[in-house]
Amino acid sequence: MLEGTALLHWLDQDLDLLGKIFDRMPDVMFYVKDTQGRYVMVNQTLVKYSGRRNKEAVIGWTADEVFPVTGYSTMAHDLNVMQTGKELIDSLRLFFSPDGHKQWCLSSKYGIFGNQAQATGLVGISRILPKPDEKNSAYKRLMQFLDLVRDNIGQPLLISDIARQVNLSVDTLERLTKEVFQLTPKQILLKARIDKACELLESSAMSITDIASECGYSDHSAFSRQFKAASHCTPQQYRLNAKSATPAR
Repeated sequence: MLEGTALLHWLDQDLDLLGKIFDRMPDVMFYVKDTQGRYVMVNQTLVKYSGRRNKEAVIGWTADEVFPVTGYSTMAHDLNVMQTGKELIDSLRLFFSPDGHKQWCLSSKYGIFGNQAQATGLVGISRILPKPDEKNSAYKRLMQFLDLVRDNIGQPLLISDIARQVNLSVDTLERLTKEVFQLTPKQILLKARIDKACELLESSAMSITDIASECGYSDHSAFSRQFKAASHCTPQQYRLNAKSATPAR
């Protein structure tokens, strides 16, 4: 038991070793932030997606400075996690790579607390969504599900209704989508709606209300909330960013 305690203490002190471990995870952005939302530790994957030269060019900066956004900032979200103590688990997020391509990830954040539950920082990871596992035996079974989502994106879809149409229970559908896409059915539906909204915001002159309806939202406010939660900007701000031809973040 003493050996185990000593090992954990040593690991706790050797943060460089922790950094080296996460540097070997090419699809995971790892970070530790202080109470002001500034990076104090990052892995090489985060540096890659930030477009900066090295870790030293990221350390000491906030996520808003490294990945500029317009609207509801990442830092505000980080501070909320630290202030409330509420963990964020596998939240679907949209961000932009340095070359302007949209990237989806699953973000998890945890507050770090010291004595008297005082926040001392935050640790988190963002897992870049991989390509679907087309070799999985369930892949073809899910094609009908994906087609129904895409073909009916403008309708107020319920996962239970889609599952019934593809002759799967909700539990089985969720298990299969996690195996193949690393996402729940609800996250797949949300991603499809936000992707469609981004497409319309970039290429059409449709009003935000009409785009919301086209993407299956009867409530304009609900659409704006979900869009902002996923992208850290409002639909209008996204459209302005796209028109300015500076989508890289």
